[in-house]
Amino acid sequence: MFWKTSKNYHLDKLKVGYTFTLYGTSWKITEVAQYDWRMDNFSVEYTIISSSKEAFLEVELYKGNYEVTYSEVISIEEAYLIDALQTKELFFNNKLYVLDEVYTGDYKNLTTYSSRENLECFLFYAKDEEMLTVEKWEDGSYEVFLGEEIKAKKIKNIKEN
Repeated sequence: MFWKTSKNYHLDKLKVGYTFTLYGTSWKITEVAQYDWRMDNFSVEYTIISSSKEAFLEVELYKGNYEVTYSEVISIEEAYLIDALQTKELFFNNKLYVLDEVYTGDYKNLTTYSSRENLECFLFYAKDEEMLTVEKWEDGSYEVFLGEEIKAKKIKNIKEN
């Protein structure tokens, strides 16, 4: 007799406490948030931690397929970001990133029950497909993330808490 030992999880429906393996590292979801991109699409963002770092996994279900982005927070001077948004180019770590996509929407942390916050999201890509995301919040502050789009199948061994 065959026993089913794992569930098929929907990547956009994971919860705080779930664990998974990515890049050979074990990760745990500590927060869940949602972006509403105001174009009939939403994405879910998981704050994830391993034994040595914090990162983010953003998941969007688009036309029946998952679009998944792994990223980490980086620091870039605000004046440099403002210039990059005007010139549509950003040079970071000896790579040129070019502005490719801009989205307007809002964000809500579903774990801490935060209020919805408006933001603009600017996606810059390098030739090697690495991406740099600049989020400009309604209060004028910026957050910057360095990451890459990954295939959903790279996320393995999903388990509930």
